[in-house]
Amino acid sequence: MKSTEVYREINSLIFPGLKSSGFIKTKSGMLGYYKQLKEYYLVIWFQCSRDGFDKYAGSKFIVELQISKTNEIGLDTVIRHRIPFFLTETDFAEITKTENQIKDKFKKPQKTHYIFSLAEDIQKWYKKKFEKADNTYNKSSDIWFVYFDQTDVQKWINLIKPILNRIIYDFEQTEY
Repeated sequence: MKSTEVYREINSLIFPGLKSSGFIKTKSGMLGYYKQLKEYYLVIWFQCSRDGFDKYAGSKFIVELQISKTNEIGLDTVIRHRIPFFLTETDFAEITKTENQIKDKFKKPQKTHYIFSLAEDIQKWYKKKFEKADNTYNKSSDIWFVYFDQTDVQKWINLIKPILNRIIYDFEQTEY
């Protein structure tokens, strides 16, 4: 899936709920949304990996949130974290389970694939894409949501949506 297809799918699944909560789409190259909270903005955005899509290992995206002085992604931030910062132990367990289910669909390339003619460190980097999550994620983890097809993106968004709703509610109730 190209990143534009991923963004289109995420937007179709997540924006209706965000829009009904007062969010507006950002005007950047990434898929983002913002809502004014008092004198600051809550900005949520999705970013696909620069690695692009691989026909064997798929690709991945991240979710970031910020409180900032403007509605622009990454600018004038007061608070900025990737989504793991806000997750619970239950969330981490569900993410690990989902990631491993998705990675079950990945098919390693044959030994004749060009990647195996490259430097050893590049081969190790590539092979890691197929490894199951065996560690316990925590609030400082850098979690990328892997996908191979549209159903994987849908699975992630169904998992992320209630988490975002919880985060939004918490921000709306606090002074940050």
